[in-house]
Amino acid sequence: MHLLVLFLLSLSMMVVAAVVGVSCGIGTPKGGGAWWPWLSWQALSQVLMFALPTLVVAWLYHRGGQRRWLGLDFSGRRWLLALAGVVVMLLLVPLTDWLTTWNDAFRLPEALAPVEKSLRDAGEQSQATLQLLMREVNPLASLLCVALVPAVCEELFFRAGVQNLLQRWFGNVHVAVWVTAAVFSLAHFEVFAFLPRFLLGGLLGYLYVGGGSLVVNATAHFVNNAIVVVASWLAYSQGFAFDPAEPLAIGWQVTLACSVAAVFLLVVTFGKSLGARS
Repeated sequence: MHLLVLFLLSLSMMVVAAVVGVSCGIGTPKGGGAWWPWLSWQALSQVLMFALPTLVVAWLYHRGGQRRWLGLDFSGRRWLLALAGVVVMLLLVPLTDWLTTWNDAFRLPEALAPVEKSLRDAGEQSQATLQLLMREVNPLASLLCVALVPAVCEELFFRAGVQNLLQRWFGNVHVAVWVTAAVFSLAHFEVFAFLPRFLLGGLLGYLYVGGGSLVVNATAHFVNNAIVVVASWLAYSQGFAFDPAEPLAIGWQVTLACSVAAVFLLVVTFGKSLGARS
């Protein structure tokens, strides 16, 4: 019941955000445009669709214990765990890059060719928008609206909201983590980037459970987003000679070594807490 309320609230707020966007005539600037209305609307949409429904559910069903249920522990140790989580995430970059390349090579059946073209066109449009954004907007504004706000709002909704409720439903932390990761990836509507985002969602889920605080997973999520923003800014605005959209082409030996190191650090740092909550 709680999960249904959470999703209904989110869908309602999605409609509200869309109505606000249409009413204000907000569209993606095509170049030389005013970005602040669009960026502000993007940030507002994140708050309305993800953060607000989770806070409402916490208030309705966990009154008096909202901070604990949401994982709002900002003590010093949590920030150290957040640092460890960031290192784990960075070690998984080669594996994520390999999954991105493999997933992008996936092809839908011939009968769904128009659907595939539409999905790929949407992805290319998003990339073109990002390029324009990096050329025309202060990178600090991009970090705030494209990296920080989505990281905090999405982690509130998917980990503190969906994952928490699924864990109570299934009674198994691992099932809750990976089901939430699938929902998280599907919610971005990028079929040809499902696998890398699914892996990221699983990692963020374990960081939330093992770290015992939203700080841990939200920090890792922010750093992941910030890397994309900074790399794009360097390439599209500062003229650095690399394409952030291209795969890194890291050898399988390095990918395997980094992945093993990531799992080892995850187990050593968060294993005890994960075991206690399984």
